[in-house]
This record gives sequence, C-alpha cells and structure tokens, in this order.
Amino acid sequence: MPTPLRYELTRNPDCGRRSTVTAIAFSPKGSYLAASNLDGTLSICSTSSGETLYEVHVSGGVSLLSVLWTAHDESQLLCGLGNGVVISVTIATYITVTGFRAHDNLPVECLSISGSTVVTGAKSEVLLWDHSGNRWVSRGTITPPPSIAMNSNSEVIVTSLHWAWTKYSDNTLLIAYLHHGILFWDVREAKIAHFFHLKTLIGAMHISPDGNTLVVSNLDSGFDVYHLNNCTLDGSILHPCHGRKIPVAFIHGGFAILSGSSLGQVSIWDASSRTLLQVLKHEGNS
Repeated sequence: MPTPLRYELTRNPDCGRRSTVTAIAFSPKGSYLAASNLDGTLSICSTSSGETLYEVHVSGGVSLLSVLWTAHDESQLLCGLGNGVVISVTIATYITVTGFRAHDNLPVECLSISGSTVVTGAKSEVLLWDHSGNRWVSRGTITPPPSIAMNSNSEVIVTSLHWAWTKYSDNTLLIAYLHHGILFWDVREAKIAHFFHLKTLIGAMHISPDGNTLVVSNLDSGFDVYHLNNCTLDGSILHPCHGRKIPVAFIHGGFAILSGSSLGQVSIWDASSRTLLQVLKHEGNS
C-alpha cells in the first residue's frame, strides 16, 4: 500500500508580507513565486531560498489584484490593477514594466492566456487581447451571460477564467460569474457555445489537467465537482465558505484538490473520493 502523500513546511517566503496578498502564481518551471498585494507591490521570490528577488511598486495607491505568468522561460508576467490597467513585467538583466488600460477604471481581477491570446476580466467585462508582438491589440468583447428570473436583478461579476478543450471547440474559454453560472465561449467562432446555469454563487472554478472535470467553489456549502462535457454533478465537498470567495485548484495531475478557507487553513482533498487528506495551517484570516 503506497505511503499517503504528506506535506511539511520547508520555508516561509518573505514576498508579500507587508500588505494583504491578493493573488499568487508559480512560474512555469517553479523557480519563482509571484505575489500581488493591495498596497500596489508585486513581489517575486525564489522558491528555493524564499528570498525576494524582485519588487515592482505601482504608485498612486493602486492595488494589484491578479497575476499571471505568460512566458515558459519565466521571463514575463502580467498583473491586473484596481484601476483597469494591466502591466507587463519582463525579467532580464533588469526589470522592465509596461502597461495599458484594458478596462475603464474597473478592477482587473481575472487573467488567463492561451497562446498569444490574453483574456482580462473586470466586473462584468471580459475582453480578448492579442499580444503576439510588442503591442496589445483588441480581439473583441465576450457577450454577457443570459439572465433568468432568479438573477435578473443581480450584478454581473466575473470570478474565474479558464481555457479548455471541449466538445464545442478545441479552444473554449470558460467564464464563471458570481450570480450567472458558467459561460462556454467558442473563441474561433466568437459566439456562445454553451451556458451552464448553477443554483449556487460561484466564487472560483478550476479545470483538471485532463480537461474532463470542473471544480466549483460556491459561497455557501463548499466545492462541487462536475463532469465538464455534460455538466453533470459528480459529487461535492462540504466545507463552509461563509459567503467568501474561496480559491480552489486541482493538483497532482488532477488526483487531488487544493482549497483555501475562511479560517486560516489550506485543505487537500482526494479528487475521487472527496475525502480530506491533509490540512495545512496558515497564518492569516483566509
């Protein structure tokens, strides 16, 4: 019988300690950990030493809300700002920062990339951008999700963006909305391929590496696992979120689910049985 997987604390990176961390992201090869902060600081730490190697400070009291690595050689990442600007940070001999206004004074809380196509999400807006050259070129706007009686008066708010190969298209963008379910957007045809209405509020979502399974963090009872191509419920993990947007992600090739909490701890669940494997205690409130 194989030994159960267990995690132990090896180091405590110093990036992002001076302010509230809004997002973190490992670089593609795992060399760096980037953390965006409410005070307008982007910190990039070494995962081997835990030391902060680079810092970028945005002036004017503007918060950094999202972070996304875009280059496989770990030389570039994007950050979404609270004022609608997206900055591109290039790591070379020295740090280079450029930016453009993606949204008009809306907080850019969601970023995703597929090839040279970058997607930005801010409140109700979801925009497509081409970044194959040195310029950002608009590739269009995603049509807002349809409303039904129960959410017709609710604000449209994007909470997650993910790419997937689905039965509708090999280049499908999934967009999760707080009150309005999940939209499947066919990027090639520039149209809605499918709409998946959920009765719960969606705080976050993630897709398994094989593209077959979707996990949704709802704001009430915990996490729901769905078969992606037919949108049927496979099971749930009861883990109260107390009305907060709790992050969730597949790890270990999709065999486990990693989740945050509102109680200062991180949980690891078996993706098939949905049983709790380990709790990682974490300083902080969420």
